Amino acid sequence: MIKRIKFLFLRLRLRKELKKSNRKIKIVPNKKLSVGLLIDSKFDLNDSFIQKLAMNLELSKERFDITVYNKNNFKTFNVNLISIEDVGLFGKLPLFINKFLNRRFDLLFNLHYNNPLLSLLSSLSKSNFRIGLIQADKRLNDLIINLSPENLKFIDESVKYLNIIFKK
Repeated sequence: MIKRIKFLFLRLRLRKELKKSNRKIKIVPNKKLSVGLLIDSKFDLNDSFIQKLAMNLELSKERFDITVYNKNNFKTFNVNLISIEDVGLFGKLPLFINKFLNRRFDLLFNLHYNNPLLSLLSSLSKSNFRIGLIQADKRLNDLIINLSPENLKFIDESVKYLNIIFKK
């Protein structure tokens, strides 16, 4: 019952944030990218996913900041682990997530479906360009990919479109 109340307040806060959002897309040179990932543990993603993404974007692993909902499948990467239990009764976010929210990302991968907590984190983040999944709220993302992140072609498709957008 308390989880439902927390999710309700998160959805209300997300709706409010999306209404007042006036985000503009900023495109930066490819070599200096900082990348954030918001990952739902429903997807069975692990270190190899991030390593392949880093290789395809030609970035070092240090350029990535990862926040995972519920369950951590990553062994070699430092991740922020967040769950609904970390959220206050009225949707107050925990203090440890502020580091992620205050970091400016050139790219933010929203690898979740309509998870209110991860959607709110995405909306509150200081990201220049957001990439998400087709099933997620369309207002959150600048580029929408119609593949599951578990699909081997997901990274290739994402990078292909990023190269077109960034005119690499």
